[in-house]
Amino acid sequence: MKKEKAARQKSDGYLMLEKYLLKNIRAKVGLFILLFFALVAVFAPLIAPYQPKDISFMPWEKPSLAHPLGVNSYGQDIFSQVVYGTQVTMSVGVLAGLLTSFIGIFVGLLAGYKGGRTGEVLMRIVDVFLVVPTLAFMIVLAAFLPSMGIWNLIIIIGGLNWLWMARSIRSQTLSEARREYVDAAKVQGMGTLEIMFREILPNIIPVVTANMVMVITSAMLTEATLSFLGLGDPSLISWGQMLSVSFDNNAILYNAWWWMLPPGLCIATLGFSFMLIGNSFLDIYANDRGGAVKL
Repeated sequence: MKKEKAARQKSDGYLMLEKYLLKNIRAKVGLFILLFFALVAVFAPLIAPYQPKDISFMPWEKPSLAHPLGVNSYGQDIFSQVVYGTQVTMSVGVLAGLLTSFIGIFVGLLAGYKGGRTGEVLMRIVDVFLVVPTLAFMIVLAAFLPSMGIWNLIIIIGGLNWLWMARSIRSQTLSEARREYVDAAKVQGMGTLEIMFREILPNIIPVVTANMVMVITSAMLTEATLSFLGLGDPSLISWGQMLSVSFDNNAILYNAWWWMLPPGLCIATLGFSFMLIGNSFLDIYANDRGGAVKL
């Protein structure tokens, strides 16, 4: 009977995911927007009418049938750049978000499950790094690197963005570590890592997923910020890099709204979709557990 009860508790996280996917309206809207951008990124070569760096068009041309979003000062089709920029922005966001999530989940689970001196030491390390302004630290690192390739960008963003996630995962792990299924796992002789990832993690999946979509959103916005400041990879076209180049070329003075507005709207819309998804996970987890969830 005790094992059956523990098994039911262990499946709670997956049941909440099923409920989330089937019944939450905000999640469906967020997933629809996310799927749209993902398809654009995958099929960019088929969607874009021109190569993003093709300079064979008339500079500063306004939106038309041939160029739905106009042409920039270099004679490049802006619609094609927005489409191809989806690939870079989403790739950096997802990969940096996954790196952030891996570090944050491991540190949060370990600190919450072990507790005691181990948990205190880990949280004090987190607190020390939280004092440092993360974005400012990223800017300094990016400025001092000899070259800013996409992998350097991913490592910088992912390696410095996990602190709040670790604290959130720890707070949820502290409560889960006292439940019966964890005691049953200890009796069965499971090790620390096995209990953390096989027993506790499935029960906090909604909170983990909510944190993941938040850090992916943060990673995309950070990439856009660094690229806008000229600290991204200049050889790649992303939405942030498009904004940076448009401001460098005085798009505001030329009233070239068609150059600045599309990438900005794409960043805002994609970020909005992730926020919808993340908040939906938290709502469902809070309703099922009968209380608020800390992030």
